[in-house]
Amino acid sequence: MPSSIIIGSGPAAAAAVLALSEKPDEKITVFDPGTVLDAETQEVISRLSKLRVDDWDEEDVRRVSLQPKQVQSDSLPEKRSYGSDFPFVNKGQLDGVHCEGRVNSAVISSAYGGFSNVWGAQIMPFSAATFRRWPFDFSDMEEHYRTILGHIPFAGESDDLEEWFPLIGSPDPLPPLAPRTQMVLANYDRHRDRVRSTGITIGRARLAFSAPECQPCGLCMTGCPQSLIFSASHSFDRFRRSGRIDYRSGLLAVRVDQEGDTAVVHARELSSGRIQRFTADRVFVGCGPIGTTRLILGSLGSDQPVHLSESAQFVLPMMSMKPTPDPRTRREFTLNQFNMVIGEDDEGFDVSQIHFYPFNQAYYDALPGFLQHPAAAFATDRLLSRLTVGLGYLPSWASPKVRVTAQMSAAPDELPQITLTSEGFSEAKVKGKDVPPMLPDVIKRIRRAAPYLDLWPVTPQMLWSGGAKSYHFGGSFPHASERNTGRATTDRLGRLARWDRIHLIDGSVFPNVPATTFTLTVMANSHRIACEAMELTG
Repeated sequence: MPSSIIIGSGPAAAAAVLALSEKPDEKITVFDPGTVLDAETQEVISRLSKLRVDDWDEEDVRRVSLQPKQVQSDSLPEKRSYGSDFPFVNKGQLDGVHCEGRVNSAVISSAYGGFSNVWGAQIMPFSAATFRRWPFDFSDMEEHYRTILGHIPFAGESDDLEEWFPLIGSPDPLPPLAPRTQMVLANYDRHRDRVRSTGITIGRARLAFSAPECQPCGLCMTGCPQSLIFSASHSFDRFRRSGRIDYRSGLLAVRVDQEGDTAVVHARELSSGRIQRFTADRVFVGCGPIGTTRLILGSLGSDQPVHLSESAQFVLPMMSMKPTPDPRTRREFTLNQFNMVIGEDDEGFDVSQIHFYPFNQAYYDALPGFLQHPAAAFATDRLLSRLTVGLGYLPSWASPKVRVTAQMSAAPDELPQITLTSEGFSEAKVKGKDVPPMLPDVIKRIRRAAPYLDLWPVTPQMLWSGGAKSYHFGGSFPHASERNTGRATTDRLGRLARWDRIHLIDGSVFPNVPATTFTLTVMANSHRIACEAMELTG
């Protein structure tokens, strides 16, 4: 019986299992640390999921809607999932991970479902132009995009974004949009030619959530009580219920290798510290870009620094002249509602993308203390009725890189120590802040379109995230036409020159990371790798 091992339970791992499970006789073993939400909170979610929103208990809602926690004063706060930090809990996967300077340290998840427990649910394919820098093209990916979009919930609508980012599949329409979103979309339709002349395209969000079942409650960003937002854990729950996989939690992979035609994994049992040895015909490594990088560097015994490409993140508040009704009095879905793509070319390659979110409690919590005082209520009301927040990304070739330096352990079954450093771009300034040189042009284009969209960038309040904070990173072992030991590249099946039975399936194999949404391509590429691997003999 052919056999495969999947390391990890995030989106890449889920997509690989989806492909492998199509082979009826394939024995599939999946393992990871498997941290989950505590049982008491799960009971609260179960109660809420069975009731109408109007019937929810206030204490239950308070418990599962704790806001993100500020970990670094000059960066975005760390999201919570139903009030819990379980996606970020260290179960050994972060031991020995060090950061220099302004770099995010919570870069490897121990959670069942990985960081998809706290993602923004945004799904668009990469543009065809992006794949011209890869050893395969969009046509090789399209069927896998389609398969993934058929596997996960999908909401979105046809609009101008399709020119570069095809609307693959049959999405459900989005729930009713917030008043500010409706105004911006109407302004864009009214002044489309003028806005497009600035290089800006506006379109509705595309989201991995079950829109038809949505009862708007304003809790999307802290955890949907109806569990309508896709998590890779949902896929694994299905695979486990069907008996299609052998899932084992409480294990941390520390080495991979190949002996003849057999792939080997050594994993530490977290409860006892004991090392277990697993073998299979093939191993698919989906620990997330930095988790995979660390595991592979240790397995290769390599202390040569590698660089990850990152689509760097920024937060840009926008103000509007025309107010909307007080958003605090409305219950809406609070995921991203519309996208702004700012293009510097005519093929959808050199673009920045900004996702716009309607009001949620985090807006209010981020206001200066004096604006939260009752005496400032008049000013605060008017501010919130005009405020929109955009979460933006630059492409990796216009962003700092993250250098990963490994120090090998003397023990054979220990992961190496790694140090993460942000480096490698010429600085420009926006309102005195050091930023990559592409960002001033992005701001300039937004300002030119502002009179038509009634969205004015508030650059003094712009926040530039530190290294590895976007979670859109990879490319430590990029796909290449030919594997190169010196540059540590992988072939189209995610294999390094040293092994032909070990496949890297997450963002670690991306040749570049565009500014557009990340996870759908992670899943589609993993699905492609697993499908093509099954076609190999032996």
